[in-house]
Amino acid sequence: MTPVVSIVTPSYNQAEFLEETIRSVLDQDYPAVEYVVVDDGSTDGSVEIVRRHADRIAWWTQQPNAGQVAAINRGFERTSGEYMGFVNSDDTLLPGALTAMVATLESEPDVVMVYGDALYTNAQSHETGYLPSRTWDPERMVRRADNHVVQPSSLWRRSAWERAGPLNERGYYFFDFEFYLRLSALGPVRRLARPLSTYRTHAGSKTMGSGARKAADYVRFADEFLAGEGLPERLRPHARQGRSSAYLAAGDYLYDELDLPRARRLLWSGLALSPGNASRRSLSLALKSLLPQHIVSRLRTRRRGSRRD
Repeated sequence: MTPVVSIVTPSYNQAEFLEETIRSVLDQDYPAVEYVVVDDGSTDGSVEIVRRHADRIAWWTQQPNAGQVAAINRGFERTSGEYMGFVNSDDTLLPGALTAMVATLESEPDVVMVYGDALYTNAQSHETGYLPSRTWDPERMVRRADNHVVQPSSLWRRSAWERAGPLNERGYYFFDFEFYLRLSALGPVRRLARPLSTYRTHAGSKTMGSGARKAADYVRFADEFLAGEGLPERLRPHARQGRSSAYLAAGDYLYDELDLPRARRLLWSGLALSPGNASRRSLSLALKSLLPQHIVSRLRTRRRGSRRD
């Protein structure tokens, strides 16, 4: 029997891109797709787009806005497939993606997740670059606080979800990263060195969004996950360096936002946690964060001007 693949799409005011996302899932050549869409309180016509495809969607709903992660978790509660993944409403699956991922999972029963690369696209759906995933290396991922998995190009076993899920609804940017690290304790993971999805960057995407929100989630990731019981035991020896990396990254974002008091605190805390983690950039930012804001603002303006030249 062909195993069922369950795909969830959470959507909030992404009518501009939602049709393309839905079609990319429904038009896969894989014969057994259970597709669920959770609209998280959109007001832009997204629901009408979903209704047009309702006869091919296993289940969909519109709920009061509860956030992306809650929408994904709710969607997965309504699925039953042996394999699971989610595609955000501004990304797409490339043709043949599910067939390729399932083939690997079926041929290697001990593998708990498979993932691949992606193509960058813009708001007009034009390809703008190649997004390579990186080799599966949970220890390095923790030490650098850096996710090697391209999320829309990933698929995992339901048996792994039942042990490592659901997604952390307190998370904003790193909820999938936490899940992958928890999943790392359950078995091997395989990377396919080929593009399986498109990853869209546009003005409303998280990738292009608020640096302050990313910084806050780096700190939450460091203080709650890396310092907590959710991190698999074999990865805990790397947690101190990982927390340092997360603080330094958060400080970098806050420095760019000119929130110098918080940037200063995080940059120096990161350096103190793991002095060997220092880079030329982190040391430079830590020192410059001691300067008055008007001087830092002038330095940033000058640096951006030189880049344009």
